[in-house]
Parts: sequence; C-alpha cells; structure tokens
Amino acid sequence: MSTRTKALIFLLTATFIWGVSSPINRYALNSINPWPFSAFRYLFGSVALLPLVLRWGRRQAPAQYFFHHVGRLIWLKAGLALGLLLALGTGLQMVGLSVTTASKSGFITSLYVSMVAIFGFVLGQLPRWQVWLGLSLCLLGLIVIGGQGQANGFNWGDSLTLVADLVWATHMMVMGYFAVRVNPWRLVASQSAVCSLLCLLMALMTDTMCSWEEFWHSLPAIAWGVCSVSLAYVCQALAQINTPTTTTAITLQFQPVLGATCGVLFLDEPLTLSLILGAILLVSGALTAQKAKDPVKLTRDHPRYRFLLVARVAAAVLVVTVCGLSLLLTRPGG
Repeated sequence: MSTRTKALIFLLTATFIWGVSSPINRYALNSINPWPFSAFRYLFGSVALLPLVLRWGRRQAPAQYFFHHVGRLIWLKAGLALGLLLALGTGLQMVGLSVTTASKSGFITSLYVSMVAIFGFVLGQLPRWQVWLGLSLCLLGLIVIGGQGQANGFNWGDSLTLVADLVWATHMMVMGYFAVRVNPWRLVASQSAVCSLLCLLMALMTDTMCSWEEFWHSLPAIAWGVCSVSLAYVCQALAQINTPTTTTAITLQFQPVLGATCGVLFLDEPLTLSLILGAILLVSGALTAQKAKDPVKLTRDHPRYRFLLVARVAAAVLVVTVCGLSLLLTRPGG
C-alpha cells in the first residue's frame, strides 16, 4: 500500500468521525452551554491519549531523522499554538451552532477548504492545476448540497461559523508545519489539553459553567469527543506528514455528505437528487486533487512573480473583508 493511499485512509477516517459529529453536538447544545461542553470534550480526548503518549510518545517524529534543529520541547510549542487556535475555532463554531442549524453549520464549515488553498497561495505556495480543478468541483458539490432548502437566510450563527473557518484554515496550516516535527500522539494530546483548559477558563469567565445534571445529560456527546477530538486529529496529523495541506483540506470536504447520509439512515430524512449529485461532485473533486504533485514555491525567479504577488494580497484582503462584512451585517440588533 502506497504512502498516499495510507494518508487517504487516515483522512477518510477523520472525515467520517467529524461528519457525524455535527448532529451529535447540535443535540448536546440543547442542554449544555458551548464552553463547558467543549472543555469536557477535549479533556476526555486528552486523557484518552495519555496511555498512547506514555507508550509511543518518545518515538521520533519524521523530521527528526532529517533535521537536527528540531527542539526537544517543540511539542509544547505546537500544543500551545494549536490549542489556542482549536479553542478559538471551537468556541466560534459551537456558539454559531447554538444559533444556526447543524446542516447549515456543516455546509459553511466545509468552506474552509477554499481558505486553506488561499492561505497557501498567500504564503507563497501555488497549488497545481489538479488542486484548483478539484477545489472547484468540491465547492460546486457543496453549493448543490446546500441548496436543499436549508438556506433560510444568513444569520449571526452562520457568520460566526464563517469566521471560524478562518481559524480552522490557520489551524490546518500550522498542523501541517508541526506534523513532521512532533510525535502525533504528543501533538494531539497537548493541543487537546490546552484547548480544554482555555475553554474551561472561558466558561468560568462568562459564568456559563454547567450543572451536574447538564453534564450527565450531555455525557454521551461528550464521550464522543474521544473519537472526534483524539482519534480524528491523530489521523489528520498522520496524513499531513505525506500529504499537502490543500489536498488534505479538499479530502475533508466529505463531512457534509456524511452528515447528510447519517440523516438519511438514522433520521429518516429524504435521499434527494441534490445530495446524490453533490456527493458525486465531491468524490470527483477529492480524487482529482489527490493526483496533484506538491505545490510550486513562488520565488522572485518565477516569471509571473509580481502579478502573483498582487493576486496574493488581493486574495487575503478579499477573505478578511467577506468575513468582516458578514459579522457586521448579521450582528444581533444590526
């Protein structure tokens, strides 16, 4: 089995776990506030990884076989950086999910793949044409799936979810940097512990800490965090060792399809033509992107360097402007 095939299996496993998490989280938020819910989820995920950290946590990361500058405490730096991004993104998504619907949240969250591609382009990495083609097919598939009468207007929760996409895209870029430098068990355990602590502090600061009754009622959804927080992120870290960040993000676009499929299987939701067509487009886009080679690094020697430099700045300004305007126009009382 090739390295790319193994990475694809890891990504599909993570996608499946995250795809079924949105309905579970939406149900739990009916009885518990977002910050304590997130804190306990990541706490459970971090504790579940402790035996694996103690067993395999001392193994060298891939980059340590090639780079001598990898520090011994780099896993701590990675945990702090990724945990901060994870707490911010999770908080925004959970607060948004408490306002909007699970289907809309899953659809909007999946748009972060385009932001990953734009971030990579802004940072000087030009994806291959297969990636752009795959991205176009995936976005078209998401538009088809999102057009199943689920729009109902763009509200404050949708705007928060869109801003969370910026954080998820940044998290994936940072994860790609640390994936080859840090043991995956330590990486995910440290980021989960930091995220849990930050979410707990936010719950205490905002006076939204849950009661014992709320905790026990939400315990099944919290326990699911062992999969969605620990196992899924370990799979992502292992996959990003040998997979470009943009290709990883495109593969993770299957999340809304899996969420909708769970609705068909377990919630008796109708199997529509839009869902089938959107799924076909998403599968085609992901498979197309998987065939792409590593992105081209933009240097001053590139024949279109000045033009691409202007395009990179324009892309960054466009993303930030769209997110800012969505918050401004949909804010409560606005």
